[in-house]
Amino acid sequence: MAADLTNVKLNARRAIEAELANRIFTAALSTLSEAGALMILNTAIDAAAREAGQAFAAKAPNGPSLAHFAQVLDLWQAGGALSIADIRQGDDSLDFTVTRCGYMEMYHEMGLPTVLHATLSCRRDAAFAAGYSPHLRLERPQTISEGAPGCLFRFRWES
Repeated sequence: MAADLTNVKLNARRAIEAELANRIFTAALSTLSEAGALMILNTAIDAAAREAGQAFAAKAPNGPSLAHFAQVLDLWQAGGALSIADIRQGDDSLDFTVTRCGYMEMYHEMGLPTVLHATLSCRRDAAFAAGYSPHLRLERPQTISEGAPGCLFRFRWES
């Protein structure tokens, strides 16, 4: 059973996770290729993000829905972690743009290898959505970690 970390601020949790992930990645490079080391991290991060999505879905008073899922934006912006603009929500869609990513800034300040930045943050989003509901899909054609000026998020609820 996972530890209850609900009282740990998300920014602090991501910093701790990033430090450990970097140590594991660096240690794995002594015996694995970069791709092999990333594969191990990706597997672990995907599992954690799916579980987080399931836990968030369990808090939905009437079961998972796009309306409930949209509340995650408040959590994601908490503590100045993300700056989000252009939020558009319809019956089966939720679109927005992340204009500033504090996680990318933090990883850079920590001196983490650039190859880890997207693995530690961006890759979580699709797995979180999948854990939340099999009806939820994410399309994200660009990210700040890839050099774009913003991250375009397009969530779709498919019945």
